[in-house]
Amino acid sequence: MSVDMGGRVGSEKFTALRFRRRHIQWVLRWMPILLLFLVACRGQESLQSTAPPVAVINGEQIGIEEFQKRLGEEVALVKGETALTPEQKTSLKEEVLNHLIDEKVMLQRAGQLALTVGDAETEARIGEIKRDYGADNFNSLFGNGGLDYPAWKKALQKRMLFEKVITQDVNAKIRVTDAEAELYYKANPKLYTSAQRVRVAQIVIRDRDRAGAILKRLKAGEDFDKVARAVSIGPEAERGGDLGFFERGTMPEAIDRVVFSLPVGKLSGVVRSPYGFHIFKVLEKDDAKGRKYAEILEWVKADLQKLKEAEAYKRWIEGLKAKAEIRIERPLPDAPALQPAKKATAPTAVEKQER
Repeated sequence: MSVDMGGRVGSEKFTALRFRRRHIQWVLRWMPILLLFLVACRGQESLQSTAPPVAVINGEQIGIEEFQKRLGEEVALVKGETALTPEQKTSLKEEVLNHLIDEKVMLQRAGQLALTVGDAETEARIGEIKRDYGADNFNSLFGNGGLDYPAWKKALQKRMLFEKVITQDVNAKIRVTDAEAELYYKANPKLYTSAQRVRVAQIVIRDRDRAGAILKRLKAGEDFDKVARAVSIGPEAERGGDLGFFERGTMPEAIDRVVFSLPVGKLSGVVRSPYGFHIFKVLEKDDAKGRKYAEILEWVKADLQKLKEAEAYKRWIEGLKAKAEIRIERPLPDAPALQPAKKATAPTAVEKQER
């Protein structure tokens, strides 16, 4: 597990990472920050309980309220608890608990290293996100858009702190030599010899049901370009959803698998990813020829760097937990019914001007 761009520590992280061979477009860089908080930051009322904590890590509690809130968020993402089998519910509970324990030991490690995230750093990151996303798109997510700005900002700061501790304790210690890269290249030639490219357009929606309704409209003959401009929440909506060309392996695996299997001009089904619910249309395909090793050396080194970071991260997080005193209270509680959301808070006029 590791930190994703949305501030959440989750199961599809480093160990499931598809290594990127070039800088990909903004939508795959910033969308997790904006979309993965849509449930978490809607300002739900706190759940009150006198029950004992779910777990205690080095004397710090994971309360039942915190656990149930996170579990409720995950349940909402998979379309309600009634859609889960008993085995899936049990698995999801364990996954949520593991995520919370990972977060707790990382926060404790950050404290040991005296790492913090200041307001200036946070505002600089928010400025980057806002510039890339567009002021109107960014501000529309808050207030009437349903996203609570203070909660979102707090979650962003937490994610940035995770980035810092992982960088200092793990990634900064990893080095890849040219000799190691060459060995990796020779052992994995198929990764670098047939990098097919596709040009893709997408519509991305926060809600699965709405995405399904939009897919029906498209299948009935509505124009993809016009619908994307009207309803997609991605910044590429102003281009009719056109994301440009991507090489195989540069998108998240779930998306990569779908778009490279589609014929030109065909629609995908609704695809869930960490970024929302997508509908894709392949506009063009281009089969790239194999490249000489010297031309892709930096790609190979970057791939191997990420692989070594993933392995080191897994050892590191497990090491932190092995050294920690962890007590878990079982059975784990169920997710509560989702509470009505409080009115979301938008950025103040001053906060908007500062960014």
